[in-house]
Amino acid sequence: MKLSAPGKVLWVGRYSVVFGGISHVIAVDKRATCEIEDANERIFETSVGVFKGKGNELIESVIKVLEEKFGDLGNFKVKLYNQEGFYIDGKKTGLGSSSASTVALTACLYARLNGGKINKDEIYKLAQKANYIRQKGIGSGFDIAAAVFGSIIYRRFNDIEKVDSYQESLEIPSKYEMILGYTGRSSSTVDLVKRFVDRSNDPRFKEYMELIERENQMVIKYLKMGDLDNLIPHLELANRLLNSLSKEIVGVEIESERDRKLIGIAVENGAAVALSPGAGGGDSLFVLGEDLSEVRKKWSELGLKIIPIKQDSGLRVEDDA
Repeated sequence: MKLSAPGKVLWVGRYSVVFGGISHVIAVDKRATCEIEDANERIFETSVGVFKGKGNELIESVIKVLEEKFGDLGNFKVKLYNQEGFYIDGKKTGLGSSSASTVALTACLYARLNGGKINKDEIYKLAQKANYIRQKGIGSGFDIAAAVFGSIIYRRFNDIEKVDSYQESLEIPSKYEMILGYTGRSSSTVDLVKRFVDRSNDPRFKEYMELIERENQMVIKYLKMGDLDNLIPHLELANRLLNSLSKEIVGVEIESERDRKLIGIAVENGAAVALSPGAGGGDSLFVLGEDLSEVRKKWSELGLKIIPIKQDSGLRVEDDA
C-alpha cells in the first residue's frame, strides 16, 4: 500500500493561528509518499538519507507515539519520499515537507497495524502528537490538519492529549490559479514562531491579535461565500497589522523590502492575493488569481523560481497501477 499526504499554504491566520486564531490552509499538490514492507530490521529510505535501526527526529517522534498506543511495531522497511517542489537546491520552499512526511509515515504504520484500514481521525491525532513532540510544543498543527483533511478552516487544539482542534473543509474556488515564487532564502519557522511566543504576554501583542482575528473572521466569512473581492481588503489589513506587530513588538521583519516590492509587482500584474505565507521570513511568496501569466513572467525576470501549485486532497491511498 502506498499512501501520500499533501503540502500546504497558510494564507489566512499567519501567526495568529498559534495563539488560537481562525485560519485557512490550502492543501497543495506537492506530496510526501510512504510505502512499507516486512523486513528483518528497521530501515528507513527517505529523501534526506537512509537510516537503519533508528530514524531521524521526525521518524522517531512518529515511532514513539505509535508504540505508546500499539506497543512494539516490530521490523519493517519504509520508503518515505518528498516530491519535487518541497526543496530547491537543498533548501526548503516552505510547503510543509515535515508535516506531510509525518502524516504519510503515521498513516503507513497505522495501516500496517490495522489490516490496511485508514481512520483519518485517529491518524490525525497520532500525527499531531508526533509533530508536537518534534517541535517541542511550538506551533499550532495547522499543517498536520491540512495534510490529513485537505484545504480547511482551522483553529488549534487547547489540549494535545485530546487534540481538540477545530477543522472544517473549505476549498478555494477552482477558477483561481496559484503559484509560489521561491526567493532562494530559507527561514526557520520554529525559531520565528518562538520569537512571537516569547512576546505574547505583552498587552499590546494581545490587542494586535484581537484586531487581526477580527479581520481574519471577515476573510473566512467571505471565503465561505466564494467572494474574493470583499475578502481582499480584510486580508490586506490583517497582514498590515501582523507586519506592524512583528516589527514593533516582536522585533523581527517577516517581510523584507524586496518581498514587499515583489508582492506589489504581483498585484499590479493580475494577482488577486499576494503575500508571504506561513511564518514568512522570505523563503517563498504566494500568489492567487484568475490569470497569473504576467506574474510568472515578471517574477521570473527578477530571478524568482516559479513553483506551480494546485489545490489537492488530503491523505489518500495511491493507486500503484
